This record gives sequence, C-alpha cells and structure tokens, in this order.
Amino acid sequence: MKRYLNQLECKILRAGDSLFNTTTTDNLLIFVFSGKLIIYSQEGTHIAEVAKDHFMLLAQNTNHKVIASAPTRLILIHAGSLSDMIINDPEWNVEKPVVLPIPPALAHTLNQIEYYMKDKYFTLN
Repeated sequence: MKRYLNQLECKILRAGDSLFNTTTTDNLLIFVFSGKLIIYSQEGTHIAEVAKDHFMLLAQNTNHKVIASAPTRLILIHAGSLSDMIINDPEWNVEKPVVLPIPPALAHTLNQIEYYMKDKYFTLN
C-alpha cells in the first residue's frame, strides 16, 4: 500500500479553480467526493462533468482543461498499470471518457487513504 501513496494526490479546489490545463503524462483517475469538475478539450469543447461520488479516467498524452464549477474535494491517482483494464477495453474511447459512480467500498478505502495522507502530512509538519 505504501508504495502506491506517491501516486495519489488529495486536492480541494474552490469554484473556478483549474486542476490543470496541460497534457497528462500518466493515465489519471479523478475521484470527486464533493462538488463538480468540468472537463474541456484544449479547444474549449465540453468533454464531461464529474460530479460528487463519480470518477473518470483521462488518458495519458491528452490535453484537457479541468475546472471546478463548485468547491470540490477530490483524489487524483496517477494510475499507470492500475488503469490497464480500462484502457484495454475495446469499448473505451480516449476522446469521450466515461464518468462512472464510485463503488461504496472503493469510496470508503479512498477516504481512509485521504485521512492517512493528511495525518501523515500534519505529523511531518
């Protein structure tokens, strides 16, 4: 478990904040626990909205603008091989990523990881 912690980022964004506006270097899983993110192409085309208790995968080497439309709490996972089963699915489309609900057991696990990471951060400071 500890070897994967460097692949996770816990973030809190205010409405209007940009998560990123660049090319993704890894497959990136975005889990939203409160609020909403809006995903745009670099050209400004609306791609998707990720609302509370949902997630999506952005493929590596793709250009996106990700903006919070409301105060948002999320976890990013730089997925690497964790996302192989998704990207190898013949139904998966890089241009039109699918937004899915977070399964309750996974949500519970991610919340525990977030708590652990915050506790670890405060212990170090």
